[in-house]
Amino acid sequence: MKKCIIIVILWSITIISCTSKKSYITLSKGRVIDSTCCFDIKKYDERRMKLGRYDFDFIENGKNIRQRYTLPERDSPDSDGEYLEEISTEWSPFVIRKKYDYMGRLRRWSTTFRQESINKSYEYDANGKVIKITNYEEKFKHSFADIRAFLLKARSIDIYDTRQAIARRVNHFSKINENAYYDIYIPSKEDAYIGYKIIIYDVSLEIKELREENDSK
Repeated sequence: MKKCIIIVILWSITIISCTSKKSYITLSKGRVIDSTCCFDIKKYDERRMKLGRYDFDFIENGKNIRQRYTLPERDSPDSDGEYLEEISTEWSPFVIRKKYDYMGRLRRWSTTFRQESINKSYEYDANGKVIKITNYEEKFKHSFADIRAFLLKARSIDIYDTRQAIARRVNHFSKINENAYYDIYIPSKEDAYIGYKIIIYDVSLEIKELREENDSK
C-alpha cells in the first residue's frame, strides 16, 4: 500500500513540474508565446489519426502551429523518435522551434527570424536542466530589434511585418565585422515581386538604397 502511495505521489509531482514550467518570448507588437516543457502526445496522436499523417499544420489561439514526428533511425538501437513543433503568427518573421524526445520532454528551444537562428537557443537534458546555450548574436553589434527601431525612425518601415519588409543579415566572419550588414527587401504595395533593397551596415548603421535603373526613387 505504501509503495502504491509513493508511486502516485511521484507521478503527481512529475506531472505538476512538467506542466508548470514555462518560458516566454515576446514577439512583435507585444505578443507573447509560451514554451511549455512537455509535448501533448495524446492530442498530437488524435490529430495524426484523424488526418492520417505525421506532419500537419493547424491554427490554435491565433497561432500557426506545425507539428511532426520523426521515426527512429533504422538499425540503430539507441535511436528514438522525436517530436518537432514550430509556432508562428501571420505576417511575422519569427518562428519558435521546439524539439521534444519520444516521451514529450522538451530537449531544444530556439527562435528564428525567418530561417535564421537569433538570440539564444537552449538545449535540455531529460530532467529539464539546461545543458547548452548557443548565442547567435555574438557576430553582430546590432540585433534585429535594434535595426527595426532604427528603420522605423528613419523610414517608417517595420521589419517585423513581412508585408512591409523581408530582412536578413549577413556576416561571413566569426566575430563583429564592419562589413556585416542587414539586407532588407521592400516590396512594392502594388506588386510584391517589384521593390527595392535597403542595406544597413551593422557597425556604422549606414544606409544604402539599391534600386533597378528603371525604378523611380
